[in-house]
Amino acid sequence: MEKGRRGKPQVKNSKRKPIIRILPLGGFEEVGRNCMVVQVDKDLFIIDMGLQFPEEDMLGVDYLIPDISFLKGKEKYIRGILFTHGHLDHIGAAQHLLPKLNYPPCFGTKLTMGFLKKRLDETKISSKASLNTIEYGKRIRLGSCDIEFFRVTHSIPDSAGIAIHTPLGSIVHTGDFKFDFTPVNEPPADFSRIAGIGEKGVLAVMADSTNANKPGRSMSEKTIGDSLNRIIRDAEGRLIISTFSSLLNRIQQIIDAAKENNRKIFISGRSMEYNIDLAQKLGYINAPRGMIRKVSPAINKMKDSEVVIITTGSQGEERAALARISLGVHRDISIKKGDTVVLSSNPIIGNARAVATMINNLHLKGANVLTNDTLDIHTTGHGYQEDILLMHRLLKPRHIIPEHGEPYMRSAHADLVKSIGYQDNSIHLLNNGEVLEFDANGNARKSKHRVLANDVIIDGLGTSKEGEGKRVLADRKQLSSGGVFVAILKAYSDSGRLVGDPDILSRGFVYGSELNEVTAEAAKVVRKTYEEERATGEKDRKAYKKAIQAALHRFFRRKLNREPVIVPIMIEV
Repeated sequence: MEKGRRGKPQVKNSKRKPIIRILPLGGFEEVGRNCMVVQVDKDLFIIDMGLQFPEEDMLGVDYLIPDISFLKGKEKYIRGILFTHGHLDHIGAAQHLLPKLNYPPCFGTKLTMGFLKKRLDETKISSKASLNTIEYGKRIRLGSCDIEFFRVTHSIPDSAGIAIHTPLGSIVHTGDFKFDFTPVNEPPADFSRIAGIGEKGVLAVMADSTNANKPGRSMSEKTIGDSLNRIIRDAEGRLIISTFSSLLNRIQQIIDAAKENNRKIFISGRSMEYNIDLAQKLGYINAPRGMIRKVSPAINKMKDSEVVIITTGSQGEERAALARISLGVHRDISIKKGDTVVLSSNPIIGNARAVATMINNLHLKGANVLTNDTLDIHTTGHGYQEDILLMHRLLKPRHIIPEHGEPYMRSAHADLVKSIGYQDNSIHLLNNGEVLEFDANGNARKSKHRVLANDVIIDGLGTSKEGEGKRVLADRKQLSSGGVFVAILKAYSDSGRLVGDPDILSRGFVYGSELNEVTAEAAKVVRKTYEEERATGEKDRKAYKKAIQAALHRFFRRKLNREPVIVPIMIEV
């Protein structure tokens, strides 16, 4: 008991309802980079740590990861990182972010944890991580909340939705999902458990929006399996089938069809080899002993009618196996007349041009290329409108937060749920960094305060600091369109007088026929600007460089209508 201001005893309210906040750090303005924080009082739960593949204008960038600035200083309140499934857009940033958060415990299903361990092995930190395998339907206690994983169907086995059970009702994250009544190599979604969670009371659901603008229901994997079987049965020559290395159910379909048609499987691509090996060890891919082999020169000793090659590179990635095959630079595989190449995927946004170029190269080398444009050889792992509505009808949430998708996808999701009676005050369209708060009565409002959610780029072995990514990309865009112009000035350290004329270097800026004239005029501009600054008594090098940059920018706009990156360099002698 405590005394109040007037001396009267006051009893602490042990049943005080918690304050709940939803904070998206990624996945709400793009496809990828999925990362969501759910705060219940001081307890923090992180759902997914994914990467985003670069778009066409993100020059030189390998991928982007979430900005976790908000979590710095709060590491002791992180009760767990909950992973919905094993795709890179949900686990791919973990090796960068776990060390920064002092390795909080990670939770996920068996295959998801297997893929996460593989990801952490790449940077040799898996021994430092706490990886915990969770069974569907089994509750675990983390901080003040019970956590439950429930089965959903996606394009990778062991996908899960996650329920965080709070005193105000459950917070549910659907993960990536569709309702496939005839899935491959795994049970369908757990309708009963999803409905059971709904009956107990769901405060809010964060639901996949990827295909919210597409009417009907998404195609079943069984249809794809039937198409692949016909293609493998009817092909007279070799088959080269490219798909994502994480689409284990699709790979199992190819294996089953190859077995039925007396063909051997050959694997090309490092990630494909590793994922298939891991999936076999964990029991998610089944094949007779000796049926699956790595690509080697021995493939050329087999009859073409006995060969199926499964390879990476369906997105036209420059270094992936299929791109190298299309260019004729693969060590063991060369396209020959009679080969059939199957792209069992759809181009990710930003990859369409690279895929088209690769298809053209394959055709030029004599291959017959089959895509999803003409045959049912790929289906999405994300539900269409009827799937999304079914999920909401089963869960019956008070509030709906469309997630996982670009703004137009999430807007379509919002419009869709209005058709089943949800009002604007129950539908919350958030952007990365915005905060949704729930009061003790379960009412929601968007906070006036935001958290940082900048672009953080991974570039080779380098990582941009939070907020630097946009500046780096802006520089690269300018370099790609205008080239670089370097002016090197030598000056005496005692007097500041220039030694000779400025040296000029440029790359990707002007054509050779213009170079001498432009260089000579630019050198005069540099010398004149330097002398004018020197006449004012200026001593600061930065001021000289800034003045030279401005003068050259004006000169190049007037002379050439070009804007190169300008780099003045000053050397004292």
